[in-house]
Amino acid sequence: MSNQPSIFAVPHRRRLAVALAIAAWSTLHDSASADCLRGTAADQVAAAHAGLDVEWLVQVPFDASRAQVEHVVIDSGLVVVQTGDGNVVAVQSGVAGPDAPLPGTILWKHPLDAGAGPFQPAAVGTDIVAVAHGDGVHAFDRTTGQALWSRRFPHLADAGAAVSGGWVYTPFGEGKLMRLPTNPSRTARPADDQAAADAGGDGKPAAKPVRRKGRPRAQKVESLDPIVLEAGGPVSLQPQAFKGGTLWCTDEGTLVVLDPGGDGWRRNEFFLDRPAAGRPLVHDGAIFVATAEGDLARIESREDAAGSLKLAWHVFLDAEPGSMLFASGERLVVPLGDAGLAVLSTKTGELVWRGPMRGRITAVAGDRIWLVDPTGSLVSFDLETGALRDRMCLGGFTFPVVNQATDRLILASPAGAIVSLKPARAQ
Repeated sequence: MSNQPSIFAVPHRRRLAVALAIAAWSTLHDSASADCLRGTAADQVAAAHAGLDVEWLVQVPFDASRAQVEHVVIDSGLVVVQTGDGNVVAVQSGVAGPDAPLPGTILWKHPLDAGAGPFQPAAVGTDIVAVAHGDGVHAFDRTTGQALWSRRFPHLADAGAAVSGGWVYTPFGEGKLMRLPTNPSRTARPADDQAAADAGGDGKPAAKPVRRKGRPRAQKVESLDPIVLEAGGPVSLQPQAFKGGTLWCTDEGTLVVLDPGGDGWRRNEFFLDRPAAGRPLVHDGAIFVATAEGDLARIESREDAAGSLKLAWHVFLDAEPGSMLFASGERLVVPLGDAGLAVLSTKTGELVWRGPMRGRITAVAGDRIWLVDPTGSLVSFDLETGALRDRMCLGGFTFPVVNQATDRLILASPAGAIVSLKPARAQ
């Protein structure tokens, strides 16, 4: 008698999730890199010993004999998996609502032309998922996967897009960003669209229109036409949402924030004076960024009409920082390569602890830092003390997933088995 559960003994709306979990188990069971799930994070018993619950386990539907997973993008409530044969697959995640699909449900799958150019990591917005692919960007309905629109560029996209405030921002060419509406058919709203173009072009905050006393102010209608913004330099790091607008960092080390303010748009810049070590981290309403030379800073927006950027604190690291920063609550985790890692206060920059542990950090889940160490084991360390907490077999979950967005530990195999683990106390 088989030990695998029968999907016919499960309520109808759970059957697909259970069937896909069985498929994922079978994929890993047959994998040359893992005999089975036993001892890995996907093992319920092993996960429980590490203070985790296996939230869901699915197999992404694609031909794993011809392609592998290329990107896993994690957002609150959604995980988007992109594969080398052009498939974009959305998986429900997060806390299940009364009418929402169960976490781990595959919501939709949409194929793109795999030969049309390189895939960039997807961007997940409130209503759409945007995928920069080759020389264009494609938008899909977040819930249904319906193809909404596509837009071609004169050059290849240089990085993934960002979705924020009803707009999609995509770097392309040498030092330019294309701004497109998430819904090109929406009703135009009163706004100063020329201010957005001006702010994107000359780097200065848009001036407020003069209002004559006793006369009503004329309101311009927001245009939905594409706008090409001057980025201030080449951009190879994916922009991201910030304060209703967008944030990007040029390859030379200039942070640029473009956001709505007053009657139009305002643009502010902060010069790092060195190239960034990796993509800035947005956390607690602030920007955390490290340079390749070891500068680490927290940058905030002033609460004034201009919204200019200010330095909240700055420290110098005595080792080269990694390309990914992580944060949880008031703790900032900074990988330092062969020099280990450091945990600092997000509020003050004060060092909390530093340890020699090396490896690729994948997430900060609950009160633990999870990383893959040089031996290929999945290990965790206490976020507050640095004490070793857990060590598990990585098994077939060798695809390098990075989760900076939620408190889940999400692992993936190159063949498309995806597992999500949540801290046991999370509901």
